[in-house]
Amino acid sequence: MKKTVFLFFLCISVFANGFSQTKQESIKELFHIMKNDSMVYKMFDSMVPAMANQMQSQMKDSVARVKSIDVMNASMQSAKGFIPQMMDDMALIYDEHFTDKEIKDFIVFYKSPSGQKYLSLSPEIMKEFMGTMMKKYVPEMQKAIKAKIEELKMPNKK
Repeated sequence: MKKTVFLFFLCISVFANGFSQTKQESIKELFHIMKNDSMVYKMFDSMVPAMANQMQSQMKDSVARVKSIDVMNASMQSAKGFIPQMMDDMALIYDEHFTDKEIKDFIVFYKSPSGQKYLSLSPEIMKEFMGTMMKKYVPEMQKAIKAKIEELKMPNKK
């Protein structure tokens, strides 16, 4: 009888573990539902034209402008090779900041119609936001950085 009860609980435990999902597996499922890797690829792709335009606006030489696009494209292609590692790092960060229940709640949300709409519009929203940043804020940031560099080059006057 004891052996039967022991075997029964052993089978239930093995059976239950077979269907339970680890937190890391849940995070990977969440990333799959969110299409994180393709979103990162699209983000990289949307950054190239904006960054290239910004670089070109600062170059007077037409040959240098053409080369800058090639350099930017090559750099981004190289950077894309790191995306799988980036996803692993992001999973570790999610693991630190969210509980297993929260991850599962996210999965439920992103499977819902509202979650799916959010996911489908996120790349376009990010693209628009990046364009706004490049036009509205980056030039001012560059001016501030240039001014700070010039300030640092000048000898201190006392």
